[in-house]
Amino acid sequence: MLFPWKKNRIEKHRDNEALIKELKIEGITENNILQAIKKVPREIFVEQQFLNQAYKNIALPIDCEQTISQPFIVAYMIACLNLKKTYRVLEIGTGTGYQTAILSHLCQEVCTIEIYDNLLNKAKKKIEKLNLKNIIFQLGDGTEGWQNKALFDAIIISAASEIIPVKLLENLKHQGGCLIMPKKNPSGNQKLLLVKKNNESYLEKELLDVKFVPLLNKNIK
Repeated sequence: MLFPWKKNRIEKHRDNEALIKELKIEGITENNILQAIKKVPREIFVEQQFLNQAYKNIALPIDCEQTISQPFIVAYMIACLNLKKTYRVLEIGTGTGYQTAILSHLCQEVCTIEIYDNLLNKAKKKIEKLNLKNIIFQLGDGTEGWQNKALFDAIIISAASEIIPVKLLENLKHQGGCLIMPKKNPSGNQKLLLVKKNNESYLEKELLDVKFVPLLNKNIK
């Protein structure tokens, strides 16, 4: 006899396994990232009405007219940063906390900024359920960077902007710091942009076509 709660848990596990398999087919081969995704139950980060789509490789709507990103894009952006367990990572746009939770398994510390207090409070509660201790939350304008001008090994921005916020570039470590973000072109199209910092110079590389919500600041919230 299979007890109902065991059956439900197995079904959820199988769903996450199916997502991992799809990510591998799409080219995500980094085992540490796949294992981190496997540890994070996406169903607790999606809205109730989308539970049956929690493990589909698609973006889904959340509160405040924002979205939880497509798992492939989350994995791809993280892979581009070549994270190490010793790294400190700055995330702009906490959203539901799904990407935050994945990052926490891959680095020493995650600092995350969200402009909407409603989203931030929900994300904190969800992260608490997973007992993740290496995350620092901040409510505020992500374009203003992290407090005290702290330096980070990597920065991941989960919203599109026509410019790279200067204060976030200042938050990057001078030697080898990496930033990834969706950059909006004058035509309205968006491309993922990877920026590598070498002292006062920057190397930029355009990657995939993407579609993200706009990066908000305190003037247009």
